[in-house]
Amino acid sequence: MSNPRTCSSWHALSQLKKQISTSRLSSLFQHDSSRFDRFSIEVGSLFVDYSKNFINQQIFAQLINLAREQKVDLAIADLQGARQRANNVPRVPYLALRDPALPPFILDGVDIASDIRNTRFRINRMCNDIRSWNWRGFSEKPITDIVVLGVGGAANGTHAVCNALYGFQTGAIRCHFITSADSHNLNQLLSQLQRDTTLFVISSKSFSTHETLHNANIAKQWATGTGVNNLVMQRHFIAITANQKAAQSFGIDRDNTLPVWDWLPSRYSLWSSAGLPIALCVGMERFEQLLAGANTMDQHFSQTPLEQNLPVIMAMLSVWYINFWDAPHHAILPYNETLDLLPDFVQHCLMEANGKSVNRQGQEVDYNTAPVIWGAAGSNGQHTYFQLLHQGTHTIPADFITAVREPLLGDNHTVFTQLLAQTEALMMGDREGTILRQEAPLQEKHLPGNKPSTSILMQELSPYCLGQLLSLYEHISFVQSAIWDLNPFSHWGTELSKRYSNSFAQETDATNNQAEHDPSTLGLLKQFKKWSRRPAPERSALEQEIEENSYPFF
Repeated sequence: MSNPRTCSSWHALSQLKKQISTSRLSSLFQHDSSRFDRFSIEVGSLFVDYSKNFINQQIFAQLINLAREQKVDLAIADLQGARQRANNVPRVPYLALRDPALPPFILDGVDIASDIRNTRFRINRMCNDIRSWNWRGFSEKPITDIVVLGVGGAANGTHAVCNALYGFQTGAIRCHFITSADSHNLNQLLSQLQRDTTLFVISSKSFSTHETLHNANIAKQWATGTGVNNLVMQRHFIAITANQKAAQSFGIDRDNTLPVWDWLPSRYSLWSSAGLPIALCVGMERFEQLLAGANTMDQHFSQTPLEQNLPVIMAMLSVWYINFWDAPHHAILPYNETLDLLPDFVQHCLMEANGKSVNRQGQEVDYNTAPVIWGAAGSNGQHTYFQLLHQGTHTIPADFITAVREPLLGDNHTVFTQLLAQTEALMMGDREGTILRQEAPLQEKHLPGNKPSTSILMQELSPYCLGQLLSLYEHISFVQSAIWDLNPFSHWGTELSKRYSNSFAQETDATNNQAEHDPSTLGLLKQFKKWSRRPAPERSALEQEIEENSYPFF
């Protein structure tokens, strides 16, 4: 891999962009009757139509040539351990997390397959004990509520999956996620739960993350209010961490601690022990179906030629818009309400992996990298910010995602037709105002259309199909990193912010360590401390009543 701007295909794509930039997407279909068949692909239980994008056969061929010139095929081989890794290419075998065969895989002298197998066995045992009511609280009542405390990759992916698979949950065990340091949400949640039927899962690789430990201490104080501390910690707390010593110092039983590994970036945590809440919500069998779906996409990614490889194709489309269209934004628009956290998952995958300005050799890059990912459930967004997608000045490629069938609901026809309407309207527009007619002045009714989109259909919103979808986006980020010559497995930006956050957590006086902070930061600290030291204003009788009912354990 090298600077992609030096590749012959890069220069060819620059010229091809000039040629197609004056074309209309609708005319591309008129000139090619087989365009939909040519630019769509079915993999497992996913069907992807990327024909509503600014590509033709020449452009597609050059995008694949760019992937070849940047040795994407060799990067994929490195990822699965099929060859000796090259210099500056870290090996992070996240594919092993969902390989059902779990063949031996030696990493730094350790067979990680054995570690994965043993951990999965322990997840299965814990899950069976809790879901079968063999694991009971200190009063011998079964567990009814799981509260997951974690931030970032330790919880976000797991939260998105549990939310997406809501239709498979029985309600016997409810799963809650607290993923910020704002204590209000946790306090409000605890006011609705029972101490003797609540199980806390503290998910923190380092077991030192400030936000997570802040919430963990609140949970510990609440749970041990009965005085049976040892029994409470044994029956009501589980740790998922690489720092077993810190978890034990916190009071969590060794048998209640599941490992995560230093070699695993946090955004892949949901496939490991951090996926325990998924198994608790929907059952171990469905958690394994999620892994199997991801493995199906892994096999496709590892074994399919570049020109037929779905993650490669979608990654190259993203490169096409970011580097040649100056269109860095990318919208993720799921048309299933339970997939509303999917944009957050994709943000984590793509923006943490490739939000870099330095290549593998430590040199500053002279081209744009990671897409700016945003989005929300499309059925709501189409009544708000879709205005900008349709009529704004930006070119914003969008992924429209839906499942043909949903658990409990069956056929998803109404939502699917909304998706079809949006993608067609984005492409066709209403340049003459013939559709909107007399509803507004003509100049306001001009909708140019010609907005690119990709449609992703899942056969059903099941663990298996969801696993394929999540794995797809993980591999997209990996391919992008190969094109841009980046290390996708580091995240020094988030690490730096954590270090700053930890230092501020120890601040006791705004005048301390003045040389270590800039004037703006010192001013904000001073103002915060000034206001925090003032007496709280008197509360009305109604406010006092609300507070007492909301926080009964304080």
